[in-house]
Parts: sequence; C-alpha cells; structure tokens
Amino acid sequence: MLNPHGKYGNNMSKNFWIDKLVLVTGATGFIGSWLTEALVNKGAIVTAFVKKDDPIGLDSIKHLTDKLKVKYGDIREMDAVSSAVEDQDITFHLAAITQVSYSVKNPRETVEIDVNGTFNVLEAIRKSNNNSFLVFASTDKVYGEPQYTPIDEKHPLLAKSPYDASKLAADRLVYSYFTTYGSKSSTIRWSNTIGGRDSNILRVAPDFIRSTLNNKPPIIRGHGQHIRDFMFVEDTINAAMAVGENQKVSNGEAFNFGTGKPTKVLDFAKLIIKLTGNENKLEPVVLYNPTPGEIERQYLSFDKAKEKLGWVPRFSLEEGLKKSIDWYSKNMWWFAVVDKVSKFYDKNM
Repeated sequence: MLNPHGKYGNNMSKNFWIDKLVLVTGATGFIGSWLTEALVNKGAIVTAFVKKDDPIGLDSIKHLTDKLKVKYGDIREMDAVSSAVEDQDITFHLAAITQVSYSVKNPRETVEIDVNGTFNVLEAIRKSNNNSFLVFASTDKVYGEPQYTPIDEKHPLLAKSPYDASKLAADRLVYSYFTTYGSKSSTIRWSNTIGGRDSNILRVAPDFIRSTLNNKPPIIRGHGQHIRDFMFVEDTINAAMAVGENQKVSNGEAFNFGTGKPTKVLDFAKLIIKLTGNENKLEPVVLYNPTPGEIERQYLSFDKAKEKLGWVPRFSLEEGLKKSIDWYSKNMWWFAVVDKVSKFYDKNM
C-alpha cells in the first residue's frame, strides 16, 4: 500500500536516507510499522526498538526482519534506551500509550511510558549522542478542545485526557532539551491517521472497516457528532520523513500535519459502508455512551508545513479509505492480531 518514494520521492530525498542510521521506537505500531518500511525502502539502516511483551509481536514488520535490526527493550529502561540511541543519526520516537480510554484507566502507566520514556530518549541522546536528530511524534490532542479551527501551531496547548496531557508533557520536554542543551529535534503534531495495520480497535477506522467487511453495522460508542481530521497513513509517513530530511528548517520547530477538513464520525461510518458496497444493507448503530476525555471537534491547519517543508496531503478521505479497506480485505489475517491486542488491553483495564 505504501509508496516507498511518496511525494518526497525525488533522487535528492531518496539519497538522503541511504546508509543513514535510523532508530524507530514503537516500530511495530500502526504508524511505526509503515515508517519503518518506508525507511528500509529508501536505504536507511534501521533499528526497530520493540517492547518484548508487545502483543503485536513482530507481526506488523515480519516482512522486514531480514532487512533491519530488532532491539528489544522497554522505553522506561534507561540502559536499554541508551544502548539503542547510541550512534544513530536520526531517532523517530513513536513509542507511547496511544489509547485515550486506556489512559483514563491507567494514568500512571501512561505517564511512565509517554513522559518518562521520552525523557529517557532525550537523556540518552544528550549524554551519548547529542548530534543525533530526534523526530518526536506528538499529537493534535495537545491542543485540547479548540478555541478556533482549523487549529494552527499558535493555538494554546490545553490537553484534556491523561493521554493528551502525557503527550503534551513530552512535547514540552523535547522543546526544553532543544532550548537548554541544544539537542536537535522537531515535534510532529498529526491528526487521526487511517490505513492498514492498525491494531487499535478503539479507533474508528479499523473497527468500522472490520464490521462492514463482515457485513455488520459499524457501532459508534459516542454520539457520532465528534469531528475529526482523518489523514491517510502515506501522507503521515511522508510528513515524518519530510521533517527528518529538512533538519535545518525543522530543528526546534513543531509542525501540524492533517488535511484541514473536518469529518463527523457518523459521516465517516456512512462513507465506509458506502465504499464496502453495503450502502443499502447497513446503517451505523449509535450507542450515545459517555466518552470521557474525548475532544468534541478537532481539525488542523497544515499551512506551516506547506510553507517550510513543502508538504501537503495527497489523499482525499475517500481515497485513503479505499486504500485502507483494500488493505484489510486482502489481509484479513490482521484481525487475529487485532483480537490479540484487544484481549491484552481488556485484561489490563
């Protein structure tokens, strides 16, 4: 599914990554796996930092294991992180607790992984490899309930749930190391990403797609009127790589990446029904359950990324969903991974 060259696939961009030593934390996660694949395809020497008891295992990158190094460890363990960071030219830090509902029930673990884990990465770089460039994956959730839309980088940081707050704390830690120690870094605040290999069934895309592919209606846990900015994973990966490729411009900066187009969750579900050919057969089921910590409406301005990095999203919502549905329909085995991950989180919630 992922174009290994993408928008930035000219010769200069491709040559940038050849033989670069690159660490990806959270490499088996949804976005991390696609990023790892793109980096390998562009000639980087990639180390995937993987939590040993991660319920995904290596399923998301099993087709790449002969082309990269796998280093097992916990982002909360300083020695393991220091060993992984040493000698890396670029570190993409994606390892995190990413489920809002999980963070609500497990705030301590969320802070330990999202905040302390990021601190470990920063300290490891500062002490052993301060020439390494860090690309930190933050989130649009650091802005909280928006005061205006589309949200730009000047919007106040008003994190809402424990997940949002943990990412905000890590976001600011990264900036503090840039201003205090001169550590080179850039922060990505991206919107909701859709695409194949997403194991988080609490996210609407894999949940709704699995339901409709099995001729079942998508179930909306909330009221369906939440507004989100859905970006296709190839655009997300191109964004991360554009930041890494343009360090003189991106160093010390935070960038929003999204489509700038709002979509209601209910409309998102209806579009999936349409694209799977179930338009006259299925209707979304709306449960109207409380959704503590969820932001009501959120979509981003990407003007800064366009101006400084030349990045723009290439895929419309419909195009991205078509590609996502196609991936899942051709890789139905992935839903066994989703079930495994869901059982892991259910057991720990």
